[in-house]
Amino acid sequence: MTPLKGCAYRADMSDSNTPAGWYPSDGGHRYWDGAAWTEHFRPGDSSPATTPDRDPDAIWQAVGKPVTGIGAGRYKLTAHYLFFEKGALRTNAQQVPIAAVLDVDVKQSMTQKARGVGNVIVHIQRPTRVEIVLMEDIPNFREGQRAINDAAHAARLYLQRNQNTMRYEGTLPGHIPQPLAGSGAGASTPPTPAAAPDYIDQLTKLGQLRDAEVLSEEEFKAKKTDILSRM
Repeated sequence: MTPLKGCAYRADMSDSNTPAGWYPSDGGHRYWDGAAWTEHFRPGDSSPATTPDRDPDAIWQAVGKPVTGIGAGRYKLTAHYLFFEKGALRTNAQQVPIAAVLDVDVKQSMTQKARGVGNVIVHIQRPTRVEIVLMEDIPNFREGQRAINDAAHAARLYLQRNQNTMRYEGTLPGHIPQPLAGSGAGASTPPTPAAAPDYIDQLTKLGQLRDAEVLSEEEFKAKKTDILSRM
């Protein structure tokens, strides 16, 4: 089948005689490999990946703008989760609770500066480690850094308030703990185990000291690195 000029092919194009090549699709030119559509869009063309619909629940969202125009990442922040979706031939999607975000940094190369994009580096607390997620070539990357940091800070404060409320409600006013059965007046009280360090709280307070200009940016980064290494 010979493609007609200006014909807008749909994603269900299944004629096996159509040769591989770039064809109009979804508002741009998409690559047909001879058997099926791929996720490749011709650089410079618009596509669903570069013009996302605004999610009413999103606090912030962005689509990466790689130089090749292929494999742009899609990212969305809500009050409870941070969503990642990335991949050209194979899509890798995940979401993390926003309270698990420890810190967000930004980085911009000279090439990215000329293109008006930058990288957002997200530090995420996993059960056994700290994971770093790179959000590449983001147009509104500084806005994203502020939005993610603010949402993570608010989520951690909410969790801390809930934990404090549960702790206080666990002891009724005027309640006097009774001794364990079989324990006499001279019985020794077993030592209370030391509480584990609250690293998230330490990072939160560290960020507050930086925002209040008590710590310089260099001091903040050095202390943050020290805390993350002990998690």
